[in-house]
Amino acid sequence: MEYVGRGMGRCEGLEKAEGKAKYAADFYEDGMLTAALVRSTIPHGYIKNMDFSLLPEDILYFTGSDFAENIIEDVINDQPVLADKKVRFMGEPVAIIAGENREKVYESLKLVKIEYEPLPVIKDVYAALDKSLVPVHEAGNLLLEFENEKGSVEKGFAESDLILEDDFYTPVQDHGYMEPEACFAKTDENGKLYLYTSTQNVFHDKRMAMRALGLKDSEICVRAAAVGGGFGGKDGNTAQLFAALVAWKTKKPAKIVFSREESLSCSYKRHACNMHVKIGFKKDGTMLAFDGSGLLDTGAYAGLGPAVLGLFSEHFAGPYVTPNVKIHSRLLYTNKPVSHAMRGFGAPQGAFATEQLISRAAKKLGIDPVDIRIKNALTDGAVAALGQKMEHCVGYKEALKIIKESDFWKSREKNTDPYVGYGIAGGHLSCGLGKNIPDSAEVTVEEKDGRFVIRIGFVDIGQGSRTALLAMAADALETDIKNIDLYMADTDETLDCGSTAGSRSTFIAGNALLGATESYKKERVKNKVYSFKADFPESGTAFPSAGFPHAMYTYIAQAVKLRIDPVTGMIRLLDIFAVTEAGRIINPLSMAGQIQGGVAMSVGYALGENCVFENGVLKNDSFSSYLMPTAMDISHISNSNVKSYENSGPMGVKGAAEVSTVSIAPAIGAAVSEISNVQLNSLPFDIKKILYSINP
Repeated sequence: MEYVGRGMGRCEGLEKAEGKAKYAADFYEDGMLTAALVRSTIPHGYIKNMDFSLLPEDILYFTGSDFAENIIEDVINDQPVLADKKVRFMGEPVAIIAGENREKVYESLKLVKIEYEPLPVIKDVYAALDKSLVPVHEAGNLLLEFENEKGSVEKGFAESDLILEDDFYTPVQDHGYMEPEACFAKTDENGKLYLYTSTQNVFHDKRMAMRALGLKDSEICVRAAAVGGGFGGKDGNTAQLFAALVAWKTKKPAKIVFSREESLSCSYKRHACNMHVKIGFKKDGTMLAFDGSGLLDTGAYAGLGPAVLGLFSEHFAGPYVTPNVKIHSRLLYTNKPVSHAMRGFGAPQGAFATEQLISRAAKKLGIDPVDIRIKNALTDGAVAALGQKMEHCVGYKEALKIIKESDFWKSREKNTDPYVGYGIAGGHLSCGLGKNIPDSAEVTVEEKDGRFVIRIGFVDIGQGSRTALLAMAADALETDIKNIDLYMADTDETLDCGSTAGSRSTFIAGNALLGATESYKKERVKNKVYSFKADFPESGTAFPSAGFPHAMYTYIAQAVKLRIDPVTGMIRLLDIFAVTEAGRIINPLSMAGQIQGGVAMSVGYALGENCVFENGVLKNDSFSSYLMPTAMDISHISNSNVKSYENSGPMGVKGAAEVSTVSIAPAIGAAVSEISNVQLNSLPFDIKKILYSINP
């Protein structure tokens, strides 16, 4: 029986559906301490004094001085675990309290008195550029800057028949995962610390804890619990270091679980972005020049902001052959929660601006919006915006052609309802960690007691990698999938495979898995561990900043049909059609789920989701005010895949989990503009502006 290519249900699906899966918040032991965070009550200011004298005797407290090194290890080490001198965003952790009675712990939070000296709030990227204000960090608010020009945009615009330019804005978006941040920690009889956490990288968690607590490698083990959604938001310190400190210091089990308000107000977010884009076209639709600038709001600390800046810059001009491209992007500190990784990693922001202008150009030039994209689409061997050559399979043009030839798009010509519109947008998303960043995975295979034991250090955060890897292993070993024991994401049991991020896990773990199975098949020695380490391909182009460009991309074309209510201006989605090129599809059922989930997330981005800050304070900190789409808000979603094969991938696969978020928002914008001629330059879309445009 061959498993690869078949639609398979998730191997852990029934366990989750029956409530048997164990999430971090489900762990419990007698004598366990509940931990809670004392959070800053101002968004920017100096800490003058901390007073814990009113706490009951059975309530413990911890501050930054209790850490061996009060630092969160990340790309840039600029964030303390607990603020001790200055707070930089509303709700920043200042101290931990803990006790055995949960209710008493939360009541005791009110008894901790922190005295602050407030500072002016850097509320957005424009305030961050104002040098008259006290900066978020002493070195200034400009964290990172990238500028690059390929060809000559001046020459390109001089040769253009049509030039379009405009300003665009995308907001702060929350990950909205079902399971809030949580961690359970305990020490065993030998004093070893164990963390069970909702995470995307157990090995990074271990490194962070070792540094913060001053531990040796043998003194700590991190294991991933079941993860109720990650989307990039659990690729860093969320709750791990707080529970770890309490358990390590007290030698008692400890657990911390964020409330939904804490998660919305204080956890990682998608970067808000202010953009200006200018594109030049010939009469036949050929793109000649692209000039784009972006200001990304990374919040109070860097997080993974430098990587997001790189991917934003890399994807900004879209998956098109444009001979003259200039990119200027800046990453700025503000007094908001940390902006980090979120599904799409900077690509959705740039695509919103660029794809909207391409649709407007098609309208002005009298060209079908699919055709203008086909004309300019990247192909195998083409040179992209930053000068990187497409060295792996490129199926963007094929995805667009499937849209064009579909009944969905053909029905556009037959539409007679003036309030119904169609929109198309395309996008691409890189795979892997990028140029000059170590990107490898090591997998082991062993035949033991008549079964195969496979160990992979990745976390399945709900994207279905466990099922896909089991299918690949079963086919490679020519065995039944039930004959395989797969261990994942345990720093004692598995080898470091890096983060479940960057649409990389199935590709690189699959290559390592196939390498290990090939070694086994050559000898077939029982009880011998066969291992193989795989490396992700790198681009031949490099920049001083590591992490971009990439060698490989996944491509998507997404089309939308919608209707605007002429009385209310409300948008009702009628149908969505997405076509993806991601190499060979290992599990079509899981792939469809990934695309549909990404579409739903992006519908929220377009039509309602927006973290509203006033002087650094989040105003919509619950799901009653931060509105996410429900099943009732999402239309029928059709999904198709380009038949392709990536030669460097395991059994032909590329990554696919993130690309579905890239281009729905501009597709919706294009459909609205087809009805009303309104130009929607910021997210979420302004319903009043739409209403006035159709009822002038």
